[in-house]
Amino acid sequence: MTNTKPNLMEKNTWQGRLACQYVDQTLRLDTTQMKTSVNSHVYCLVEQGWVVVQFGKHEVKINASEFIIFPPHIPPMVLSTSEDYKAICLIVSSNFILDCPSARYVSHTTTYSLLHESSPCIHLNPSEYSNIQLILKMVLARITSPNNYTNDALTSLFGLLLSELMSILENTSIELRENQSSFKLFVEFNKLLLSDFCEHHEVSYYAKMMGISTRYLSMVVKQVSHTTVATYINQHLMLEACWLLKTSDYSILEISERLHFADQASFSKFFKRQNGRSPLQYRREDLGNRLG
Repeated sequence: MTNTKPNLMEKNTWQGRLACQYVDQTLRLDTTQMKTSVNSHVYCLVEQGWVVVQFGKHEVKINASEFIIFPPHIPPMVLSTSEDYKAICLIVSSNFILDCPSARYVSHTTTYSLLHESSPCIHLNPSEYSNIQLILKMVLARITSPNNYTNDALTSLFGLLLSELMSILENTSIELRENQSSFKLFVEFNKLLLSDFCEHHEVSYYAKMMGISTRYLSMVVKQVSHTTVATYINQHLMLEACWLLKTSDYSILEISERLHFADQASFSKFFKRQNGRSPLQYRREDLGNRLG
């Protein structure tokens, strides 16, 4: 079938950092209008029909009332759809996530997909489906009819989406459908990282605690998550740093100490390398946005 519909992604994008659109058989998800799309999280709710996508090494079928999260470095690739396929998709860049107070939930929700690579779909009951659908529709409405408060609204709605997903996943049995040792090690690494990342930033620490070599840990994390151990650690540090800068009265020095950097200069250098802004610039911009 010839695609006669226009590419809606350009007008459905907010500042190149967040995008939302409906997709169907003729209009498939296009991330080309999103800056740093390789670093984006994609959230997709199938409303009717079905779609088959490439997810890592697996072909996955997503049916109506199912939800899927594509982590960074695993972009959605549509292989086939039913004639009545319809979905709503949200693309969120890493830069937008770092500015969201609920960003610390991102790694928890994306881990589900990574651990269930051959079957990553989240099955929603009618109430869960309605809640997720409503949030995504509200995001789309805010983007297509922007005003002076759109950024605040989108930040709040994304936080609401994450909290809803956290609630759903808490009540979802997490079974490793893959029995490979790599998946078990990845789970162990995630648990250790969540408890120790503020204090320990070295890949060697996690490998030692798990009783494996640094090289083997790096291979396992790369295989499961399609990214590096260092990237994983840095993402957690940045999410925590942004959270503290936005929500606490701690000084930059105190935050650097809480995150166990050698000194304030080291923390500032790390933050600017990851974010493009110094911690002080980030805090001032956030305060300015909140004050209008």
